[in-house]
Order: sequence, then C-alpha cells, then structure tokens
Amino acid sequence: MKSEHGFIRVRVDWGLVGAMLGLLAIGTVAILSAASPLPYYSAILQKHFLALGVGTILFVFGMGFNYQIFQDQSKVIYALVILIMIAVLVFGETQRGTKGWLKFPFFSFQPSEIARLGTLLVLANFLDRRAKSSHRVSYVLGAFGVTLPVMALILMEPDFSGILPMFPMLLAMLYCGGANLAHLLAMGSYGALSFALPLVWTMLSLNPDLTQSSVILESFMRLREFDVPFLIAIGGILLGTFTVFKLMRALRFNAPTPIFIVAGVILSAGLASGVFVDHQLKGYQRNRFVAFLVPEADPRGAAYNVRQAQVAIGSGGLWGKGVFSGTQSRLGFLPERHTDFIYAVIGEEMGFVGTMAVLALYMLLLWRIVHAARVARDRYGYLVCCGMAAVTAFYLLVNVGMCLGLVPVAGVPLPFVSYGGSNLAVTLLSMGIVASVYSRRHAFY
Repeated sequence: MKSEHGFIRVRVDWGLVGAMLGLLAIGTVAILSAASPLPYYSAILQKHFLALGVGTILFVFGMGFNYQIFQDQSKVIYALVILIMIAVLVFGETQRGTKGWLKFPFFSFQPSEIARLGTLLVLANFLDRRAKSSHRVSYVLGAFGVTLPVMALILMEPDFSGILPMFPMLLAMLYCGGANLAHLLAMGSYGALSFALPLVWTMLSLNPDLTQSSVILESFMRLREFDVPFLIAIGGILLGTFTVFKLMRALRFNAPTPIFIVAGVILSAGLASGVFVDHQLKGYQRNRFVAFLVPEADPRGAAYNVRQAQVAIGSGGLWGKGVFSGTQSRLGFLPERHTDFIYAVIGEEMGFVGTMAVLALYMLLLWRIVHAARVARDRYGYLVCCGMAAVTAFYLLVNVGMCLGLVPVAGVPLPFVSYGGSNLAVTLLSMGIVASVYSRRHAFY
C-alpha cells in the first residue's frame, strides 16, 4: 500500500499478532509434551511445523492481499467449495468412520476446514449485496440457502463436528447484518430442533422402560425410522397448526397468519432435519451423547475421555506439574491429548495460571477481531470479521467446555493450540484476512 509519499505503509494490528503468537507458543509446547511418548512423535512434529510454516505464509498472504477481491470472486469461491466437498466424498480417505480427507503424495488436508472459510466469505458477500432487504424473511432464508448445500455435504461424510461452527457463524453474521430478530429466532429454533432431537432420542433409548410405558414416547421414538409414522407426524404438525389457527380466529384472537404458518414449517422442517442428523450419526458420535447425558453408564468407555480430562485439569493445581511432567498425558491415561484435549494437558502441566493465560490470549484475540470489524472500511469487511469472531468464540467455548464436561465431546479443536495441520493453516489464513480488513480500514492507497 503506497502513501502520498510513495513508500509502502503497512498497518499491522500487533495486538492480534501478539495474541496469535502467544497461543501458538503455548500450543506448540503443549503438543511437544503431550505427543512425546507416542511412537510417531517425529511425524507429528514434522506435520505440525510444516503446517505452522504454511500457515505463516498464508497469514502474510492474507494480510497483504486485498480482502475485497474475495467479494468480487465470490461465485468462483462458492463453486470451488462445492466441488472440493464433492471431491472428498468421491475420492476422500476414510479415517475413524469419516470420509473427510483428501490425500496427496506428501500431505493430506481436510476440505471441510477450507469450505467453512469459503462459505463465510461467500455469505458475507450475499448479506452485503442484500443489505436493503435485511428486514425481510427472504434475507434469512437466502443466507440459509447459501450455507445449506455445504452443511449437507459435510454431514454426508459424516463430519458432525465440522458442521457445528456453521450455525453460530450464520446466526452471528445475520444478526450483525441487521436481520429481523423474529426471523433469527425462527432459524435458531429450527437449528435447535435439528440438533436437540438426536440428543433426546439418545436419552430415551437409554430408558426403554420409560418409552414402553408411554404410547406418546413410543410413537416419538418410532419417528426415527423416517417411514409412514414420520410422514403422519409431519402432516399432523401442519394440521394441528392450522386447527389452532382456526380456533384462535374463532375466539377472536387476532394473531397474524404468518406466525402459524412459520411455526408449522419450523416444527416440520426441524423434525425432518433431526431425523436426517440422527441417521448420519456414527456409533462413536452417539456414544458421546451418552457420555454427556449419563456419564456413569459407561465410565470406562464413552465417558472415559472427559473423566480423564477433568482429572488432569484438577491435578494441575495453581502452577501445574511442569512441562513434560504431566502424568495423565505422558502415561497415556488421557486420550487425544495432543488434539481435542490439549487444554487438559495445559491445565495439568501449566496449572490454573496456564489455562487462564490461554483464555486471556483468546479474549485479546477476539477483542482485536471485533475491533477490526468496527473500523472496517466497508460492510463486507465488517461481516467477514463478525463471522470470524463467531467461529473462534464457538471453538473456544466448545473445546474448553468439553474438557470440563459442560458440553458433549464434539471433536472440536482449539485453534492455534491443538495439533491439526488443516485447522492451523486455515485459521492462520482466516486471521490474515482479518488483518487485511484492519490494515485497509482507511482508503489511502
């Protein structure tokens, strides 16, 4: 970027960079410690530092690249996202029951990571172009229509954890884009039904006596079969909504007609999506629900990871046991210690001080992303930063929450800290785009 004097001016948000470097430093030390007892330790280190190097290049590229070009090429980006997600379903490699990786001679990567970022950039363009119609329901439905194909393709892998960040990203960007709160409530209700129904069905399946003693609960459980009872339930919801509407009109309650129509559609669509999500869940994913709902049902199986994570965090005390001295992680009691449960390793080895340092750095990071959104030169940059903040906050809350047993285990990494080449590289690229929005906050080139 050239100033009026002709030399290059670079506006760097050093607060953002400092938060990233702090998290990367803590994460790298934790990975070195947690993975050291593993037989493939050297391979983990090579992949981590390779991803760190690639991610650094992507961050510099994203910061120096004019983010507005992503808006101009949104159609191309969207087409590439769809193609890459179809490619992984056809040519992808299956790991742990999920066909979610594309493997090449020297590396492999997870397309759902780049698909999430691409969808965010496309969605920001969609919302920006239709800012004048933000009060209409078409604004919300159109945004949902943009993300739905990508979410469906991710769910077909099936990668349940890959689809989770899409909903908070969508809702946050719609809210920041000025969508009607009633419309957002309707969409939030649909999303809640879609993900809550599998949880409820799993809970009821753990209590067969309860379902057998109730005709209503037994019928509700049979809806999982997606057959004639399911179709009858859909029709019943629509008919019941219409009946309530007529009854209220007869009693002269002047409720707007669209409310009843929307309520019937949300219930029906939520039930249909809930059945679809329930059918896509693998056995190990369903066991995570069991571990969250009834930890004592399988303490050595589904609930084992969370219990060990809680023991590790609790045993760290104030200052921790010291790096490379954590017994839960180094002796192998804590599974997935260098990936999903890296926060528990930090709690054990660096103590309360280490975990609070991680949270403080994330608060600084989120503050700088929000600040970049506030000073963005255009609505597109503002919406992009809003989406980035929502995704980052979601990852933080879910990963820390599952280590503490507050939310079900979802296989969600802790950005900058967990081991994972695809997530690290894409996260650094995402922050590079945020830095680009910040550096171009004033038109001076």
